[in-house]
Amino acid sequence: MKILLISNMYPSKDFPSYGVFVKNTEQILLDNGVSVDKAVMTKRTGKLGKLVGYASHYLKIIASGLTKKYDYLYVHYASHNALPLLILKKLNKRVKIVTNVHGSDVVPEVPSQEKFQPRVKELLHRSHKIIAPSPYYKELVQEKYGVTTPIYIFPSGGVNFKLFYSFSTKEEAYKELNLNPKQRYIGCVSRIDVGKGWEFYLQAIAQLEAESLTDYKYIYVGSGKDEPKFKQMVQELNLADKIIHFPLLPQSSLAYVYNVIDAFVFPTIRKGESLGLVGLEAMACGAPVIGSRIGGLKDYIIDGQNGLFFEPGQAGELKEKLRLFMESSAEQKENMSSQAVKTAKLYSVDEISQQLPTIFFNEV
Repeated sequence: MKILLISNMYPSKDFPSYGVFVKNTEQILLDNGVSVDKAVMTKRTGKLGKLVGYASHYLKIIASGLTKKYDYLYVHYASHNALPLLILKKLNKRVKIVTNVHGSDVVPEVPSQEKFQPRVKELLHRSHKIIAPSPYYKELVQEKYGVTTPIYIFPSGGVNFKLFYSFSTKEEAYKELNLNPKQRYIGCVSRIDVGKGWEFYLQAIAQLEAESLTDYKYIYVGSGKDEPKFKQMVQELNLADKIIHFPLLPQSSLAYVYNVIDAFVFPTIRKGESLGLVGLEAMACGAPVIGSRIGGLKDYIIDGQNGLFFEPGQAGELKEKLRLFMESSAEQKENMSSQAVKTAKLYSVDEISQQLPTIFFNEV
């Protein structure tokens, strides 16, 4: 079987975490004997760079689809790749498209993304198969677009337990991050962008610290368009001594972060949070997830067992859940950590590796 993998997000040396899950799905296909060609974009900066990048990307998709024979065209991100695929479909009706939807494909985060919705709908109706990252997202796609196209569930490349696991000794992790091994930490890994909930994380910390100084410090890993606002809020809330910010880390270094934190905070307010793979990666390292009761998080967080829920956007409730976790006994925390690892194993690459190739090999 031969597949053309299409994505406008793919990791590079300079941006190793950008679209890394796309590369992970590619590796799963290769490991199962599938031949894979690529029409992918790495991260571009500046308007001109993006314009040239997308023009070249679109032409490659159309040219490859017309001049080469593939069993399937497998696309990640419907919104930004729909146009060339719809053009290609008109020029060659025999091409079979498998569309893997994510995040803002179905739930636009900002008004500028709304313009893609007519093309997304058309592409999904013209696709041979659709892949959704979670049961929640499958239901959302069905309800919003009324598609009759078969929809399969595959959790965005799964959790790589060769990379994400609970270290037997944590010294290496503290050393790599230049952190104090005697200090206790809570962590969050997310882009600093609209809808990610970073402001509620900071507000909850400020409220908690104002009521009673804790012996915790708080890690935030990520960068984004709202980073200046993030830094300003840290100063305004007097959290400079409490927040440790890593603007950008490769995926390989995130395992160190997950191993030094007692719990992972996932404060998203996005209805388009299709799975939340970072939460599962944190769980694989033994960190329970204190997360918003929204999106794909509802499919794997079990309140009180492997994590805690709070209502999206409610900083006060997040503060209370942080307090509840911090005041839990060592035994309770250990039980939650153990359950978190068990949950993550259900999403391990080994556990799900056959799901993706099966979607392609099983004809409908």
